[in-house]
Amino acid sequence: MEKFNNIKELILKEIQLIPSIEERVVFKNLMEEVFLELYETNKQMYVELEKRVQDELAYDVNRYRIRTGVIEKQFFDVSHHLMFPMEEADVQKKFYDITDITQALEETGEFVLMKVLLHCDYQQLQKIWNSEIEFDAVLQTNKPEKNWKVTVKLRQNMDYLKQIGQLYHLFIKNGIPWQTVNAPYLYKMADIVLTHLPEDIPKTGIIQKAEIQFREYQPFICYDIIPIWNIRKLNLESVGFPIPCEDHKNFEHNISIQKYGTQHAYLAEDDLDIQSISQRKDRLLITSKSSEAKKWDIYMIRNIEDSKIDRYLYPLMENERKETFTEKFQRKWEQRVKTKAELSRFIRGFGMENYVIYQDCAIAAQFEKEKETYSMNPFIEDEMRDYQAQKKLILYFTPGSQEAWLQRDVASFLVSEVQRLFPEYECGGIMR
Repeated sequence: MEKFNNIKELILKEIQLIPSIEERVVFKNLMEEVFLELYETNKQMYVELEKRVQDELAYDVNRYRIRTGVIEKQFFDVSHHLMFPMEEADVQKKFYDITDITQALEETGEFVLMKVLLHCDYQQLQKIWNSEIEFDAVLQTNKPEKNWKVTVKLRQNMDYLKQIGQLYHLFIKNGIPWQTVNAPYLYKMADIVLTHLPEDIPKTGIIQKAEIQFREYQPFICYDIIPIWNIRKLNLESVGFPIPCEDHKNFEHNISIQKYGTQHAYLAEDDLDIQSISQRKDRLLITSKSSEAKKWDIYMIRNIEDSKIDRYLYPLMENERKETFTEKFQRKWEQRVKTKAELSRFIRGFGMENYVIYQDCAIAAQFEKEKETYSMNPFIEDEMRDYQAQKKLILYFTPGSQEAWLQRDVASFLVSEVQRLFPEYECGGIMR
């Protein structure tokens, strides 16, 4: 491109060297009408070729960018928010019917009274999860208006993490390479579990209020918090009749996505009948063994910037990283990260320096101390690993300037991504 840009300058210099004005005019017209026109055409063709090469090197991984966060329930408005609740029930106002509670206690021995977010560091959380402490609580009923003393337990919520695991299987089924989801808040969600009711409490009625005495843990408790992400589940119907494929076994189904936008990414529900899915402008093409028109469960991964009126309690997290042409080329030909410089560039490409700053790495027989990170991909099963014989790849980080309570979780996301690159090692992070 630089050579092309210098051509005009060279022509101007040559024109200045022609002594005759008439010859200079003829030469200038010749250059403008023939040579420069050809030059502009070649330049445009070069740009288009470069774009095609980059597009064909690899699909855009950031098209499937997953964003996660939390929002206070009172500030969530479905009319303008671009993120969606991970569980629709979180948005609804809950009433605790004593009849439902009694039935749940009889069937399972417990009832989840509410969900809370714990505003504390990963290491502090481990102490809480391992302690299994019970807390005193007071339930206020409407019939009669009376307070009842009970005890509750604080337990890690696993429902949202299970959805991440389901998303992983959805990616694999649709032929999309998996990227770790940066979801630190989901590991800090907890259930307030009720295991019994007072014997003399009325069998019917509504629990209007629950007050829990968390003692020294009270500063960590955040009520009415809703986990959100940029994924929306849709139920879309096929357009027209399925078209038989050439193999005489499968059928092609057309689904219109014009209403929802072509800039977003779409995944089809994990169904054994689905052979493949692709997007063609405003249509999804699903190849399936099903010969009948039907409705499909489609997951839309929304790719759009935040609105200025959106308000989030804490920063949104995402797994997007900036890729250079060289990195796309390496990924196309499955060339692995081999040097410390390449590993550092890979980690810094996520732009997480506000939270943790990558410093260095080392390979050792054992971790020098207990690692301070955890796997964000526990649902990926790898039976080929021998953990006892595996060497350790230690990644060293220093704290950033923002959100100290999330820093080990962000480091865990980065380590989990490195683990995908180096399955032969057991990766772990340590804060310095």
